[in-house]
Amino acid sequence: MAVNPAGYVSPMDGGNPRIITAKAIEGILPGHIVSWSGATNAVSSGINSFQDGDLWAHNAGSGLQIGGVAVGSAASGATVGIATAGTVILTCGDTVTAGTTVSAVGAHCIKTVATAGHVMGRALTNAGSEGYALVSLTNL
Repeated sequence: MAVNPAGYVSPMDGGNPRIITAKAIEGILPGHIVSWSGATNAVSSGINSFQDGDLWAHNAGSGLQIGGVAVGSAASGATVGIATAGTVILTCGDTVTAGTTVSAVGAHCIKTVATAGHVMGRALTNAGSEGYALVSLTNL
């Protein structure tokens, strides 16, 4: 299953496109669904110690640790923007119905979820398998 060939596409952001910068621990492409990773105790109690490299991201392997959708591309060790809110166009790994909750199937596509797994958003449009759906990102 291929990621959206147009990469990260956000036709609307609700006026507040929450984008977080993280360090890629492997190559990440625009539009990839990413998960968080990192070392224990990377941040202290104060903001003065926080740096972009304190958050680590990698291509999603499952729906349980979804962090968001990559806005740009990054090689391993480089920083990448991760959209954690807004509306994006994502590839579907199965038929998705507007109004249903969705989660990731790896880094490349989404599927409908009822209760199991981590909900990453809600489909706003219908799409068939390997089609594209407009998704409102939530719970990230």
